[in-house]
Amino acid sequence: MSIKWSWVSRKEDKQASLRISEGKFEGVVYSYGKVVLPVEQEINGKGDLPFKFEYSILDNANIDRKEFGKDFFKIIGDILVDIIDEQLQEKNLEYRSDD
Repeated sequence: MSIKWSWVSRKEDKQASLRISEGKFEGVVYSYGKVVLPVEQEINGKGDLPFKFEYSILDNANIDRKEFGKDFFKIIGDILVDIIDEQLQEKNLEYRSDD
């Protein structure tokens, strides 16, 4: 499922945020925090590499807090995967181990 989104920022922000442009969470603005990519040993039985990330909702677009559950988390996780894939293809992102 591909959701439309765009980059947004305010003058005082140090990094850009994202705004969801369609669907149930249209108008929600959020930003990502720490992203932790898994090591190969963490591959689950489906062949997926689950990763962890932090996020902050900056504008809830008047959507009740209880609506931000698994659906929202999946959407922003999918968006993050798309961003990471795009940045890796453009060689703008480098994987760094923090051992």
